[in-house]
Amino acid sequence: MYENLSRPHGFEPLRVEGQLPEGVAGTLYRSGPGQIERFGHRMSHPFEADGVIMAARLDGNGGALGAARVIESAGYLEEQAAGRYLYGTGAPWGRRVLNTLRGRVKNTGNTRAWTWRGRLFTIMEACKPTELDPDTLEVLGERDFDGAVISAFSAHPHRVARLQTSFNFGLRYGKQTMLDLFALPDNGEPRLLGSFECGWAGLVHDFVVTENHAIFINCPAKLKLARALLQLGDFSSWFGWAPEQGCEIIVVPFADPGAAKRFTVEPFWVWHFVNAFERGDELVIDYCRYADLASLTSLGDGSRIEPPTLHRGTLDLRTGAWRSEQRWERSCEFPRVDSRYEGAEHPHAWFYARDEADGFGLARVDVDTGDADVWELGAQVKPSEPVPVARSGDPDGKPWILSLCHDEQSDHSYVAVLDGGALADGPVAKLWFDQALPETYHGDWVG
Repeated sequence: MYENLSRPHGFEPLRVEGQLPEGVAGTLYRSGPGQIERFGHRMSHPFEADGVIMAARLDGNGGALGAARVIESAGYLEEQAAGRYLYGTGAPWGRRVLNTLRGRVKNTGNTRAWTWRGRLFTIMEACKPTELDPDTLEVLGERDFDGAVISAFSAHPHRVARLQTSFNFGLRYGKQTMLDLFALPDNGEPRLLGSFECGWAGLVHDFVVTENHAIFINCPAKLKLARALLQLGDFSSWFGWAPEQGCEIIVVPFADPGAAKRFTVEPFWVWHFVNAFERGDELVIDYCRYADLASLTSLGDGSRIEPPTLHRGTLDLRTGAWRSEQRWERSCEFPRVDSRYEGAEHPHAWFYARDEADGFGLARVDVDTGDADVWELGAQVKPSEPVPVARSGDPDGKPWILSLCHDEQSDHSYVAVLDGGALADGPVAKLWFDQALPETYHGDWVG
């Protein structure tokens, strides 16, 4: 639901329907495009909208608080003072071109809420991460982690539990498009592991990690440089689909980043990866696969596309042989795995699902067998990315699942709390906000 946040507020009590699990204490943070209309102008694509951060805080004793605020970045405040758009397609054309030439981008923070070392950040992939106060949700400023982040920080950091390290990347456009790979350990200094040339100026939104490798897939979405420099059309029109290029896979070993390997496979598009692991000399990669880039435009205008499905890709590092097969027939996106198993072999993953006949759902899928357990919501309730919350003493890796949902009938939002091993039973609790919250993309739980 790409609409403005109607009532920003700090933490206040949420109405609890049902029974919260005893002892589950922590905060769910999520961000997304929450100010899509300002100064009488509605942005044509949600990727340009100013961000909103929401939070739901569980006290472990059956109570919950909720908060929602606009991410008041430096660029946002500059526009508020001017009373008009100064960035993006809402700004006058001449100013947009000047911003591009000067490298000036508004950091909207509209894609991912992320926590690291107890600190809260919100991310958009074209800029450095923005730190927020976890209790007030106020903006503290951009961060470069002591110079480790050069210019951009993607919205998809991934943590490998065995290495006690989070990894992320930034995409730098220029004469040569570069991928910068960062390591952010639980303890110790963040650092730049290396920079890697891309075969073309593309759009790399996510990547995936194993316990030994970072894996990038540069799909054949090619930047139309002239359109971007001249700020012609909206963001979605700046990339063209070039299937003749195929996909470029770049595999970077953490122990020796200079020994990266490159492979070319058939063309497809991927926004989000599920997980990856190693099996001998093979990399096994689970991901939500699209036929092409049509979803970029669809995000803005709602046009119908061929839906994504869960695929398992296998890459032989010795021969370059690649195969990919569908693992579940239903359309699914926004995948998450239990963070304890990221980068390692584990059968279960959770998804936002959609079906022409049944409407929306949240699903736990066994990626080995394709068996699924689905909470069916129908057409009137739209969920968001399912965020796993690990439960202590759970050897089977079936965590609690939290998802922000919008109920169309009441036009209010709630956080659904579900048993990750029994989704079809529905929520054990719903945490109701007194308003509809804007659509959010990605979030994090911190206990």
